Amino acid sequence: MLTDAEIRTAISDGLMGIDPLDDALLLGASYDMRVGAEAYVSGSDEVVDISNKGLVIVDPGEFAMITTLERIRCGPQVAGQIGLMSDFARQGLVLLSGPQIDPGFEGIWIVRVTNLAPRRVTLPYKAPFLTVQLFKLAEPVEHPYTGSRQGQTGLRPKDLHELHDPESPTLGGMVKSLASLAKDVGDLKSAVKWMGVAVPAIVALGIAVIGIIVGLK
Repeated sequence: MLTDAEIRTAISDGLMGIDPLDDALLLGASYDMRVGAEAYVSGSDEVVDISNKGLVIVDPGEFAMITTLERIRCGPQVAGQIGLMSDFARQGLVLLSGPQIDPGFEGIWIVRVTNLAPRRVTLPYKAPFLTVQLFKLAEPVEHPYTGSRQGQTGLRPKDLHELHDPESPTLGGMVKSLASLAKDVGDLKSAVKWMGVAVPAIVALGIAVIGIIVGLK
């Protein structure tokens, strides 16, 4: 695993790159990557422009894809491992993306998260939300990464298609439906309770009125 000084040396030697690089985010043995310009949240029909909106909100049960601000380049002798920062993990976010950045990869990173908490989670633009540990391999790999995500600069139509299915309810939608159902049941229970008090009173009043009428005759 590379230390902060070794990460700087690896960058200056051309073994890897992080752009834009912020020294304040370079820790003892990791680098904190920030929330980038785009996100897509399940249940929505459009990409969130975080750079203009200033944040992205992930509601309970929703799934989101979020881009990193940083573009990372791992040469054939460098690999990375990512993890969600503890601040967001404690709020209920769970990282669903594969943890490894392969040797040879270059581009922004797109992560997938889901919110398992009962409350919404807000991710501000440029907020550190991922930590990446970097490793220098004993020797360059024979087959550096050349997959479909090489050089990616943002979310692609394919990414959105994989997540958006108008025929299938999202977990977040089901959570909201269940919450609405629970409220309706609560309202009905209150109404039934009120009726349990009101009906006997009305019946008693009716009997009293009938008694009065009979007495007058």
